[in-house]
Amino acid sequence: MALFSFDRYSESMLGRVLVVIAVLSGLALAFILNMTTPAGAGAFGILAVFVLTYLLIISLMTFFLYGLSRVVAYAIKTFATRRPVESLSLRKSYYFSTIIALAPVIIVSMQSVGGIGIYEFCLILLLVFIGCVYVAKRTA
Repeated sequence: MALFSFDRYSESMLGRVLVVIAVLSGLALAFILNMTTPAGAGAFGILAVFVLTYLLIISLMTFFLYGLSRVVAYAIKTFATRRPVESLSLRKSYYFSTIIALAPVIIVSMQSVGGIGIYEFCLILLLVFIGCVYVAKRTA
């Protein structure tokens, strides 16, 4: 048993960084949305809204996926007799959330330039699915 575990340290640092990013991007997003209009913010302000929204969703989605995977793994371990399912690590949850968090930003951006139908929505879901499969294959 090692005194210093790099994996444990990096997991806790990732969690701390994600909390800081969530708080800062949430505050900056609230400030921008309350103090400016889309016409007054200009192109840079709209870009900042999209980037801050993406960062906020990544942080929240990471903790949501991490918690959900732990609950599901515990429930399966409690009720199933076969080999237990392992929960996602915080790092792997972060990898998946970088893909999943892109979907709401794409939907809002497409809605702002003309609308989104069922066809476009299905294409976005397909993109997210392909991205998640890729992340699962690369991190396995």
